[in-house]
Amino acid sequence: MYAIGLELSTQSAKSLVLDVESRNVEHLCSHEYDACFPQYQTQGGVLVSSDEDIRHTSPFMLIQALDLVFEHLQKSRLDLARVRAIKVDGMQHCTVCANQQLAAVLGKLDPKQGLLPQLRHTISRQTSPIWEDRSPTREAAYLTESLMDQGGIETLTGNRVELRFPAAQILKWGREHPEEMKKTAHIFLLSAFITSILSGKINAVDTGDGWGTNLNHTDIQSPGWSAPVLAAMSRYLPNGAAEADLLAKIGAMNHYDAPAGQVNPYFSEKYGVNPAAIVLTGTGDNPATLLGCGSETVISLGSSYTVNGMSKSVTLSQHGEYNIFGYIPDRTMSLSVFTNGSKLHDHFLRRYLLHDITGEITPTDWEAYVHAGGPFQLHEDEHLMLPYRQAESVPLRPSGIVRQGFDEGDGNANIRALCISQVLSLRLHSSHLSEPASICVVGGGAKNAFLMQLIADVFQAEAYNIRHADFAAPLGCAVSGARHVQDLSYQDAAVQYAQRDEASVRSPNPDASPTVRRLLDRYRLLEEEGTD
Repeated sequence: MYAIGLELSTQSAKSLVLDVESRNVEHLCSHEYDACFPQYQTQGGVLVSSDEDIRHTSPFMLIQALDLVFEHLQKSRLDLARVRAIKVDGMQHCTVCANQQLAAVLGKLDPKQGLLPQLRHTISRQTSPIWEDRSPTREAAYLTESLMDQGGIETLTGNRVELRFPAAQILKWGREHPEEMKKTAHIFLLSAFITSILSGKINAVDTGDGWGTNLNHTDIQSPGWSAPVLAAMSRYLPNGAAEADLLAKIGAMNHYDAPAGQVNPYFSEKYGVNPAAIVLTGTGDNPATLLGCGSETVISLGSSYTVNGMSKSVTLSQHGEYNIFGYIPDRTMSLSVFTNGSKLHDHFLRRYLLHDITGEITPTDWEAYVHAGGPFQLHEDEHLMLPYRQAESVPLRPSGIVRQGFDEGDGNANIRALCISQVLSLRLHSSHLSEPASICVVGGGAKNAFLMQLIADVFQAEAYNIRHADFAAPLGCAVSGARHVQDLSYQDAAVQYAQRDEASVRSPNPDASPTVRRLLDRYRLLEEEGTD
């Protein structure tokens, strides 16, 4: 029996097939949007914009990517008739808007055609804002101010107003393009949109993705939306859009891993997927990653960097350094999101080693990059930087790299300072988590031995990878499927399907503790002053 985990992330679409009985990963595949869909002219999966604050992707490209994933699954040697469960995760906070025709189209998709020709006319907004977008500043300020007399949006939703969250994004779009919004019947989180295609009917968002909207209330037992927030949004939108209309557009919210129904006949007839396979409600990439790592404390070194862990209660962030999302039953997760992640390493490698800002990066180049970082041992006088090539979310800072005591042209110094400074920032802004004995490190940056040792030393905790670390989120989706098929508890599923790679373990150097404390003090001061 198989469980399939799918992911539509910022830069790529991925699939992972888990054999539920043997517990082996039978198939992995990743498709980079830029290479697979050059017609959209994306860069790192993002549509080019003259405004650096606007970061959108194409919903049409994402629809095509879903077909591409299943085409490759069909071409593999796997018997897709053995599939028992499917779940998808999407890049968190990304929204897709559709008109009222979508529901009817989903129920009668023709397997003789592709998805895009049949769904194109149902998309009511031509682009989809993603988590990197920083454009709705006025709307974010409005939400913060308008809800002060009701305890503040943090109390209502668990999170401060975030520019990347859909609430502010929807307000900005509704004010600038009221006709588009009027024609929109559904405002989906990406995970719910793809789940709807997979199941052939309009589906709810889950708590993992739904709590990343600034629209939710915080009763994890009864998932749903905050009436005061919806009322405030209604007052802001043109002509005072009715709260009921807005509520209808964003749809329902369901529990994490709730069954969404059997797979759409389109996928069984076109690709041979077992028609009895169950589709589970999709989720965001961050909750999926946490489950894929066995619900340990997790650092993800992807396009953005994240630190996340599980909690038994809703504990608000005093300074907005982390977000609270719904998770598995009776549990929430806390997540710190650092905007300037692996893309900055890509940029530094191209600039300082390839001397070609658009050059292709090979595995050999990454080996040279790690070597350029220098020895793994830390010293008190390390060069530090504020690595904000883009506006940063933790802490909230405008774009602009600040270097402390070294030159922009010194390649090795910049590479080393970037690695050290990023890990110091991760530690400084994750004090809300208990002191972990071990940390699971995933994402593309988990292959960087220097970063791995830095994490072990700075956190004074064992750092390790899971096997297939680049696929942690789709693995989490597949584990959800396996848990459903086998009727396991989440704890038992984590024990049975965790893919810890013992060869990757990095132990902390206990002698590094005094040096790390001084470096953290220096970095904290640099962050407070914001100058070199």
